[in-house]
Amino acid sequence: MHTLTTTAEAHDRGLELLDEILPWLRESTGYRGLLRLAALDRSKVVVITFWADEAAMIETNEAGRGIGALASEAAGSTPIALEDYEVTFTDAEFVRSDSPT
Repeated sequence: MHTLTTTAEAHDRGLELLDEILPWLRESTGYRGLLRLAALDRSKVVVITFWADEAAMIETNEAGRGIGALASEAAGSTPIALEDYEVTFTDAEFVRSDSPT
């Protein structure tokens, strides 16, 4: 989970950069998805990636951290925290933001 401080402009630039990062993620072994949350005023963003298991997450950790740092810098955001969590429960149905609801 990447937590960043940002601005409205940096938020929008970060969304554009996802188009460049997603192909790499999708080709990574064990990648299961990404969720991006933004504060209503766009002052803070949380990006959560999902992996099949801990081994898949660890395998991509170093490259992912580098890409995350470069993307944050390019967007004009400031990293606050980078933390690893385990999903221990979920009850959610996700709809892609580019899909009709």
